[in-house]
Amino acid sequence: MSGRKSGAPLLWLAVCFGSALEAVALGSRAVWRNGSAVLVPDYMLNLYRTQSQLERTSNYGSATRARRRANTVTSFVDQSKDEPSAESHQQYIFNLSGLSRTEELVEAELRVLRKLPSDLEKLRSSAGNLYHLRLYSCSSWGSSGKPRLLTSRIINILDTTLSTWDVFNIGTTLKAHHRLHRTTQDSRYVCFRITVASDLTHELISPSLVGLGLEGQQKNERALLVAFSRTRRKENLFREIREKMKAMHMFDRRAESRGTPRRRQKRRTTLAGRAGGAGTAGGGGAIVGGGTGGGGKGGGRRRTRCSRKPLHVNFKELGWDDWIIAPLDYDAYHCEGACDFPLRSHLEPTNHAIIQTLMNSMDPESTPPSCCVPSKLSPISILYIDAGNNVVYKQYEDMVVESCGCR
Repeated sequence: MSGRKSGAPLLWLAVCFGSALEAVALGSRAVWRNGSAVLVPDYMLNLYRTQSQLERTSNYGSATRARRRANTVTSFVDQSKDEPSAESHQQYIFNLSGLSRTEELVEAELRVLRKLPSDLEKLRSSAGNLYHLRLYSCSSWGSSGKPRLLTSRIINILDTTLSTWDVFNIGTTLKAHHRLHRTTQDSRYVCFRITVASDLTHELISPSLVGLGLEGQQKNERALLVAFSRTRRKENLFREIREKMKAMHMFDRRAESRGTPRRRQKRRTTLAGRAGGAGTAGGGGAIVGGGTGGGGKGGGRRRTRCSRKPLHVNFKELGWDDWIIAPLDYDAYHCEGACDFPLRSHLEPTNHAIIQTLMNSMDPESTPPSCCVPSKLSPISILYIDAGNNVVYKQYEDMVVESCGCR
């Protein structure tokens, strides 16, 4: 199997392909958590599927030259009330409390669903088919006391026969907001506003007339704020899991009284049984004992040399399926076997491992053998729900063993 480099740069390839694949008709997926349903946006599902495919098939060498290095994508759903649009604008509000202040914000975009106008012919006859969409920030007001204009574009209501997502780049605005309020609670909410004006009459019209209203929207049709960020340090999965479990009250003592210990004990028994079986089948029992079982003249059966062995991880069995959306399982592999002298070149031993193995072959009692450990690891992508019920895509390094060596 070919080695895989860090997958973070490929995230931007996945974004491009994912956007191209996105369609309103795709079925959204709801995940039940703590008795309530959390809807997974189509965009996030497509991003995960596309990135997973790239991880399996792409040449990672060329991807390292990518300018963007985001390894985390967090989606925030519009919190505006489901009510008719104002005559002059449509407003969107997002709760960004789930955006980590320790991560570097790389880019951000606002995704707004524009449906087909309910009365296309009437709209054309009164205001034409070209309209100016203007996006404002109502979180940062201009010097005149009015919302600050961020960007504008012209749309043609005759360009498509399907609903479409209008995507606005708001990276500069969100970065400034993130830096300004990094140490305060004021950054919890951000607000955006869209106005629509006819290119024919230059008059403002209600955004709902061109399909931008909130009234009657389904949950999977709500606007999305998507933040792309980069973790400055290598993510520790255990630390993040611990934080997520605390936030979800998975350590609540009340759960213990509802039979949780029995469930956990069953999982531990299952995992322990697997570990025991794997050790027997993979020759694990034959290599316990520091190298005296098979190398000497009076040794027993021959030990398995250091190599990669199967290890299948099932997040559901670990009890993490109530916050991990995908994958529900994956092949992590592990390293197992003896590092006997002479060491094979494909094991890529360090000089220290060579010397240690040589000393062990001469006097096993004084020097332990070198260890069979992962020499190359690759990342996987995980789609999960954070403590604020936001859907997050993150790439975790060092999750899959690609090759083993003696160290």
